[in-house]
Amino acid sequence: MERRQLTPGLPTFETGQRFLQIIDGVPVSHYKSMEKAIYEHIQNPQNPVNWKDPEAWIPQRLTGKDRELALKIWRGSGHLVNPRYTFEPMYLCKIHELFSIRDGVMHITERGARFVENDGGVLESIDEYEGLLLLLREIAEKGPGKRRDLMETFMAFCHGYTTLRANSSIDMVHAYDFRNLRQRQLIERTGHTYQITDAGLTYLQRIRGNDTQSSPAIEVLVSEKNAMAHQELTEYLKNMNPYSFEHLIKRLLEEMGYENVEVTAATNDKGVDVIGEIELGISRVREVIQVKRQQSNVGRGILDSLRGSLYRFDAVRGTIITTSGFSKGAQGEAFAKGQAPITLIDGERLISLLIEHNIGMRRREIRILEFDKEDLIQFESDSESDALSLPQSPDS
Repeated sequence: MERRQLTPGLPTFETGQRFLQIIDGVPVSHYKSMEKAIYEHIQNPQNPVNWKDPEAWIPQRLTGKDRELALKIWRGSGHLVNPRYTFEPMYLCKIHELFSIRDGVMHITERGARFVENDGGVLESIDEYEGLLLLLREIAEKGPGKRRDLMETFMAFCHGYTTLRANSSIDMVHAYDFRNLRQRQLIERTGHTYQITDAGLTYLQRIRGNDTQSSPAIEVLVSEKNAMAHQELTEYLKNMNPYSFEHLIKRLLEEMGYENVEVTAATNDKGVDVIGEIELGISRVREVIQVKRQQSNVGRGILDSLRGSLYRFDAVRGTIITTSGFSKGAQGEAFAKGQAPITLIDGERLISLLIEHNIGMRRREIRILEFDKEDLIQFESDSESDALSLPQSPDS
């Protein structure tokens, strides 16, 4: 079995499509000349380049046809493809045979033309080859969850079917693939937790084809169940006893690695509800947390009050956790220069943290049975072989 070479830093289809259209008709020698000219500047640390601004570095660093092609790639792609980083889209086009080389010139293939036109068959085949469909199904069935919790199946896929061997390389590709799915809005992230979007579910349903006509896809059922559990947890928190809510936050902080976590006395808390200590690098710092279980946004006044209470508890930083959101004033002041930092955790982020640390949520694995005809056919062939090897009776 020929092992797959996955695309490193997998770009979105839109990025690949625009790049492919630009290199159509470009001589290979011209493209390699531009690459070499850029590489020479990469190798010159004495004269560093700010690669983030192609409009600046292309005219300054490149000349002639190299400059012309680089500007064509940058501007022609709608600023999606930085000429400094063409390796990924070029690799995508190569391994999926989206262009061919004739007489030293790159030309879009018939498959490449279908790719540019968003042909579903081509796009889905690339997603299947790169393992993205596997990831998307995994997120749909097991999410919401952290990326590392959704790693095992992809790791097995890479070891079994691709040229990737080192776990560090697989982890890097896994991260880039998650970025790809997010950029295409097939999944979304809240904090460190990922879950499939409606667009992602629609994509999976379309791939299933006629199967979704007769019965709901398992991913849809899982998504609906997850959404229901999410809503139930949200409503529960909104109606929770304030003192119980503070103890819930205490447990969450402990699960997150905080130590010496205490709920303050209600009569003398100075706006501080919970105190804890956390290691930051080689230092251990004390942090104060204010908990606001309310419907309206938390304003800047509450933030200022908490910041003013830090010295009373020998704390260097603070956090406000709410079931609602924060005003623009509070958001703008949270990390003001020269002031102690105040982290803001809104309702969505709080739910994500609770799910991430399995508080108020219980994960259930789905077991799906599939008929495996191939596993049974072997017995048919074995029985035929045994019958042929039996001694024949005199009457036969």
